[in-house]
Amino acid sequence: MAPPRPGRPAHDAVEARRRKRSVAISLVLVAGAGSAALVLAGLDPSQEEEDALVYANPAACVAQGLRDAEACRTDHAAAVAAHASSAPRYLTLDECRAHHGPDGCVAGETVAADAAGFFVPVMAAYLLGRTAEQALPPQPLYRHADEGAGGGGGYCTGAGGRVFVAPGASAAHVASRAARAAPSTPRTVTTGGFGATGRAFSSGSRSGGFGGG
Repeated sequence: MAPPRPGRPAHDAVEARRRKRSVAISLVLVAGAGSAALVLAGLDPSQEEEDALVYANPAACVAQGLRDAEACRTDHAAAVAAHASSAPRYLTLDECRAHHGPDGCVAGETVAADAAGFFVPVMAAYLLGRTAEQALPPQPLYRHADEGAGGGGGYCTGAGGRVFVAPGASAAHVASRAARAAPSTPRTVTTGGFGATGRAFSSGSRSGGFGGG
């Protein structure tokens, strides 16, 4: 049996301390990476969602009982007012129908006097928050030609965000940037699409730009 080499215990002690430092540094780096990921996720608006409700009319909202009758009617009135003042405007009927379907558009003057000469989408539904505490601005919703045919449940907001709900359902998980980007003035839509950054989620997980219809 070989005799122990001088200084071995001291070497082992140094090696043990080195390993402890390495483990400690690794833990700090991992924790730091996790914190950075959380911070980035918090800054990315596409990661934030709102619990919203979508109804064709106040009666459907009242019947379901998730919001009280006053909120159903008040938010619908606000959405109707927003539709009149900020519905997107198209230069031609064909352009409007390309995005909102063959029965999804009307002459602008039937909605607002200053929309004469344009075509605007029909308000097909309205969006409101699941709770009053959310302070979610009520918004008019418009059918999107790709998703709306056959009751597919696809809508778009006046700002170009997409909102999906399952057929026969009312609850939707909507990206905050779509749910809270309520336009205050109308915009004229030219050939090429109405927005391109809208993102929305249903009970599955669907997303997409608004435009391409």
